[in-house]
Amino acid sequence: MPALLEIPRVNDAFLHPLDGLVATSPHTYPCPEYSDADWVRLGIARVLERVESGRAFLQEHGPRFAYQPTRANYFVAQNSPRRLELARDVNRRLLAKAQLPDQLARFTELKNYQCFALDGHWHQAATHDARHEGTKLAVGHFYSLDLRGHQLRHLTVGEGLHEHDMSVLKRLKPSGLRHDVPKGQRVLLVYDKAGIDFAYWKRCQRECAVYFISRVKEGMVYDWLADRPVDPHDPRQRGVTADSHILTREGHPLRIIAYTDPATGQAYEFLTHEMDLSAGLIAELYRRRWDVEKVFDQLKNKLGEKKAWGTGLTAKATQGQLVALTHNLLLLYEARLERDHGVSNAAEDRRRQDRQQAVRQATRRAGNPLTTLRTGLRRATQRSVKFLRWLRHALRENLAEATAVPRLTQLYASL
Repeated sequence: MPALLEIPRVNDAFLHPLDGLVATSPHTYPCPEYSDADWVRLGIARVLERVESGRAFLQEHGPRFAYQPTRANYFVAQNSPRRLELARDVNRRLLAKAQLPDQLARFTELKNYQCFALDGHWHQAATHDARHEGTKLAVGHFYSLDLRGHQLRHLTVGEGLHEHDMSVLKRLKPSGLRHDVPKGQRVLLVYDKAGIDFAYWKRCQRECAVYFISRVKEGMVYDWLADRPVDPHDPRQRGVTADSHILTREGHPLRIIAYTDPATGQAYEFLTHEMDLSAGLIAELYRRRWDVEKVFDQLKNKLGEKKAWGTGLTAKATQGQLVALTHNLLLLYEARLERDHGVSNAAEDRRRQDRQQAVRQATRRAGNPLTTLRTGLRRATQRSVKFLRWLRHALRENLAEATAVPRLTQLYASL
């Protein structure tokens, strides 16, 4: 009797990018009671499901899995250093093979650069966090967002009493900020004012070709050296009012780029030790730093990531790795649905296009047209609530794609 054709299911398609990554990781280990593959699948499911606690997750969603761990196994595994390294390795290798639309492809100046927005994300609730002088403070996670494909990396967990961002960056060391980028390419890190330390910037540049873009701090003392020419007729430089070489009090050469946003009239001063890229592009890259804030909004408000899963730093770092892994799987599956099934959120794309067109027209009427670096429709940074609700339902019910995908098409077509 011929074998029945296997029906492609959303579960399999969503997790397909992980095929072989767990089994071939150097950090995997045969655990008959609670396998590494089951542990990864349950971790991803917990990120997707808005549940109040680990016990609630096991009670509500555990039965749908082929293997449901005991509460003891589940919570002990969260504190496993080996499984933390497994999650980190799986995400790293997933990113290495992921193919996503390049949001910076049209900027030819960036051919030999990889660009990332870094920031800290603090939980709202101090659940499972230690007390400091009688007060509980929520844990902080430090993430990096690839500005080309919007892939997410979990860098580390804040240690101690709200560890300062610069302390975290120094713990990671310059080599840890390279993001596995091949030699011969520069790495640009876009960070807010909390990431300023000129001596450390110089070390990162010297040791690993890592450069920072930030904003000038209030009260910063420096000596002006010279102005670089800014072509007022170059549409890429619209908004740039000055590009200056400066020298800090400690003797560090830097650039300050003065920029006025044509859309809002807001004035900014950007700071960098990257001397080759155009001023308009530096300003545009900093504007795109907001993408990482949008991802944090998705984690908090759409995925409910507002408190720690466990007490120790290992459990918290594991949570961060699984959050990043889930984010990247969502990106890849959404791209696959568009590529293989022609499904996209066209209504939302039109709304974003209309908003951008309104801004372009308003600035043009005011005599301050936008830089051409801001033209063109960019992909959404966040996944829509419609998509996330649809995916949760399809995964819970183990729906076939032939059944689930038409439902998503209908959802996207409705308001």
